[in-house]
This record gives sequence, structure tokens and C-alpha cells, in this order.
Amino acid sequence: MSDLAELGYLIQNHTSAGRVPTDKAYRFYVNSLESPPSISQQIKEKISQVSNEQGSQVEAILAEAVRMLAELTKFACVVSTPKASVSRLQRIELIKISEDRILVILVTKAGVVRDKIIFTKDSQSQEFLNSVAEFLNDKFKDHSMQEIREEIHQSMVDDRNRYHDLLAHAIRLGKKAFELNQPGEMLIDGQMNLLLDSHFHEQSSLRSLIDAFDQKSAIMKILDDSMKHKGVHIFIGIENDLIQLQDCSLITASYRNNQNVLGSIGVVGPTSMDYKRIISMVDYTAKILSKTITEQSYDWSYKLRSLWVLKKRRKQWEKSWKRMNRK
Repeated sequence: MSDLAELGYLIQNHTSAGRVPTDKAYRFYVNSLESPPSISQQIKEKISQVSNEQGSQVEAILAEAVRMLAELTKFACVVSTPKASVSRLQRIELIKISEDRILVILVTKAGVVRDKIIFTKDSQSQEFLNSVAEFLNDKFKDHSMQEIREEIHQSMVDDRNRYHDLLAHAIRLGKKAFELNQPGEMLIDGQMNLLLDSHFHEQSSLRSLIDAFDQKSAIMKILDDSMKHKGVHIFIGIENDLIQLQDCSLITASYRNNQNVLGSIGVVGPTSMDYKRIISMVDYTAKILSKTITEQSYDWSYKLRSLWVLKKRRKQWEKSWKRMNRK
């Protein structure tokens, strides 16, 4: 025991307490595990229920995944939603809501629906906007938002003097329509699991946890960084850049569709967690998310539902526009 303590694998936090493993010891143990650890059939069946959300918007699927993972692990779970820049276009709709405002609705291949209002100096009919949308759909379907922005920018530089009317408006409106700067959001579930965990009974530990979950942008950065790695990525104690999480371990894995890595899902728990069990759960959940989102991208019933969402939003805006005109 004394040898392990001298090597930095054990520490005695209080004179009256026994020795406990250090972050270094947990790292040694994690590195010795098979990759990835096996998972029981019962847990697989439970996690696979996430795929029952197929046909819902991606945010609903992700919300169910973190809820399920928090329930199974008894820890806190986080997931990042797909970023607009890596999302690939499924469909765009342009809806006139006033003489100088147009509602843009974007549906991505991953199933994310985004809308924004853009302002224009030239009043256009809905029929003309439908033609512009059809042109943009034909030209840019399956392209990422980043690729579309770059191609539109290059077109404006190279071909500005030879546009016909439709193409000119398509390029100008497209430039505004595809300027989506949303960095992605973070969904979280199970914070109370950690706050009630016996490992965090000290007031200072509880305060650190609360502060950590308040700093969503910092946790998002960790999730973003883990998207660069294949498989499961594990941050143990002091390996976390976020100081408030240095009494915790964070286990993450990325999910994707056929085209891109879309985001990461992870579990936050004490450094003394059952790593083998949690790693297998995170890894399997990420695989189920990838499978569900990929299949949804090519499911005809989902595509029909996406069109229904577009029509519903169009009707809502048309009603709002009529009420505004009556006033």
C-alpha cells in the first residue's frame, strides 16, 4: 500500500480516513480495459428504446437519450445538438410574411428544423419565392451549410455581372438564408442524481457541481473537442479543463449520420464510478443515436412529416400576417 502511495496511485485525504485511489490510479485502470467493454443484453434493450423516437425531430430523440442514460447510470448526462455549419440541407422553404420580411425554414438531413426571418428591400410575390426555393433546393440539397455559404460567396464574386433575375435573387436571398451561426445547444438531464450522490456531500463539492452545470459553454467545448476523437473519450478528475468538474469524470462518445459527426453525448459522475459499466453504456447509446438519426434521414414517413411541419409553420405565419394587416 505504501508503495502505491509513493507512486501516486493512492492518497489519504484525512488522517482518520483510509487510502483511496487517485486520478492517476483510475487512469491506469481505464487504460487496462478492453475497448469497448461488453454490455448486458438487458441494458442494450433498454437503451434501444431511444430508436422508438424515430420520426421525431432530432432534439426529441436526443432528449430521450439523455433522459434514458441518466436513469440507467444514476448520474448526470449531457448531449450536444447538431451544429448548423455541419448540417446538410434536406429542404428550404421561403415564406412571405410582409412586404420586407421573409420566413426561412430549413430542414436538414439529420432532421433538424431551423427557421429565421430575413429582411429584404425588394418586395416579392410568394410565387417568385417558391421558384427561388426550388432553385436553391435543386442546387444545394445534400450540401452542408458551410459549403453552401462558401459556394454562394464565390458565385457572388465570380458571376455578379451575368445573373438573370431569378438567379440574382436566389443568390442574394440564399446568402441571408444560410447565415446560420447557431453553435448548437446542450441538453442535460440527471443533475439531481449527482447532487444527491454521497461522493458530493461536502458543501464545496455541491457548489462546484452547480457552478459547472451553469457554465454550459465550457461543457459544450469539452463535448465539441470529443467530436474529434473516434470511440469513447474519458476525462478523469484533473484531466477536465473545467475546474468545477475536477472532482468528476466525464465519459463521452460522438454520434453521427452517414455524412458527418453531429455531436457528442456524455455522462458526468464521480471519479470512483464503475468505468466499465458507464463506458459501455455511453458507447452503445452513441451507436443507437447514430443508427436512429441515419435511418431517419432516409425514411419516407419522416420526409412527409417534415413537409407537414413546413406547411404547418407556413399557415401559422400566414395567419399572423393577416392579423397584422387587419391592424
